Amino acid sequence: MSEQIAVYGLLLLAFISGSIYHFRIRKQCIHPVRLTKPRIIISIITPFIFCFIAYIGGNLWNYYMLALVAAVFIISGVVGEGIHKKGIYYRPIGQAALLIRLAKWEDVKDIKIDTNKNKLQSFKLKTTTIYPGHYYSPEDINEIKKSIER
Repeated sequence: MSEQIAVYGLLLLAFISGSIYHFRIRKQCIHPVRLTKPRIIISIITPFIFCFIAYIGGNLWNYYMLALVAAVFIISGVVGEGIHKKGIYYRPIGQAALLIRLAKWEDVKDIKIDTNKNKLQSFKLKTTTIYPGHYYSPEDINEIKKSIER
């Protein structure tokens, strides 16, 4: 029983600290990503899915608490991306996709912006091309384009 409490506590701590990290990034971003329909849908559906899993898992209050904290962690990662004075915060693909990563400006090359869709299409990070799928407001995308061209 004490092992379960320890695992439960570690998971809560991990999800809460990860959420704080993501929301802090969102707050510090000069140009945070715009919440598009897919991002909003993910943010709405995630708590229901996690609560359903908690219900199937045993229908205990601590399962629901863990499920909701995990859902907030996922949502914080969805909304936490953006342009920062240090670089571009993006969600990587693969094993380390749980936490947002920073692509520093000195490592970023060949940025492609679609001003018609207000989208950051891609950027090259060292040898890898990243397709972040970031949408910004029209004012933000124009400012980003001007600052990149300097």
